Amino acid sequence: MKNLDQFGARTRLGAALCAACFATLAGFPAAARAEVLDRPAPPSTLALKRSLSGIAVQGANALAVGVRGTILVSRDAGKSWQQASVPVSADLTTVRFTAPGVAWALGHDGVALRSADSGRTWTRVLDGRSLAALVKTHYGALAAAGSAEAAEVLAELDRALRQSATPGVLPYPLLDIRIGADGEGFLAGAFGVLLRTQDAGKTWEPMLEKAANDRRMHLYALEQGADGNFYLAGEQGLLRRYDRATGRFTELASPYAGTFFGLKANGTALVAYGLRGNAFVSEDNAATWKPLALGAAATVVAAIPAGPGQFAFVTQSGQVVLAGADGKPASAAPRTRGEVFDAALSAPGQLALAGIGGVTLAPMPSK
Repeated sequence: MKNLDQFGARTRLGAALCAACFATLAGFPAAARAEVLDRPAPPSTLALKRSLSGIAVQGANALAVGVRGTILVSRDAGKSWQQASVPVSADLTTVRFTAPGVAWALGHDGVALRSADSGRTWTRVLDGRSLAALVKTHYGALAAAGSAEAAEVLAELDRALRQSATPGVLPYPLLDIRIGADGEGFLAGAFGVLLRTQDAGKTWEPMLEKAANDRRMHLYALEQGADGNFYLAGEQGLLRRYDRATGRFTELASPYAGTFFGLKANGTALVAYGLRGNAFVSEDNAATWKPLALGAAATVVAAIPAGPGQFAFVTQSGQVVLAGADGKPASAAPRTRGEVFDAALSAPGQLALAGIGGVTLAPMPSK
């Protein structure tokens, strides 16, 4: 596990949010840092205007997450929002629906929250204390049985905890989650954090040493492809595919040496996207990739399936580009105002954009 000061602007939040989002990583006294796990997010009239880093939509239900434990809930596809009651005040990074009515919100200080009622109420599943204990227990047993890999992970954990401003708290941000219909899934985060579940998130098993990621690069994105396989993406062109036979992620040839911030699949293609408008598409389950000419210079923060072989790509600068697997951009919508950090399709022809100042709605470009 890397030194905390290496995290910086290379995280998804670093590419998307202001420096204030890293207060949970550095600069706060231990007592104040501990409060983000022990104190629920306070209700605020300002919540609807806070910086939001993640958004997810399922039917008419929409969720958005951001700084200070903010979770916003909409029951009308993003037209109006209310603040949810949240058990922590840590900065949140990502929100995902993983089953009908089931949502997960992830964040700094190892926070993973689960909702079984489309975001109305939230339960803490993991935080920096329980995550540290989980890693220590799992690899402690393996190290005692003679595993050199496990002993190395334990040594990394010890170094990370000694650097943490809060004793016993592993402050690493969790950044993405995917759970399949059969209950198998993964949770990924900064500094190579990777967990596996086989029961839809009731229990988690650490597998940092099974990601072909000895350098513990940040893991930003998970996706389940049309082939049923799970894919993983991260720093410095990291691309991996899960091999159920070995129980490990295996390295894939990457078309790009820069950071990937996201993966998205539709019925026929898988796209990977990241810094400076870079996006790539594969139509053969990540065996080969070709670049997409988005004509954008800003970081791509979201890709939304928009029909067979087509995706709407949203950039941090607010540009929305509709592109097909042929590699040629079809059309682009006018830029929205303000920085955008995530996006989702909230209704036919309508995007919900999360960023500075809350959620805004924008039209999908015409084909």
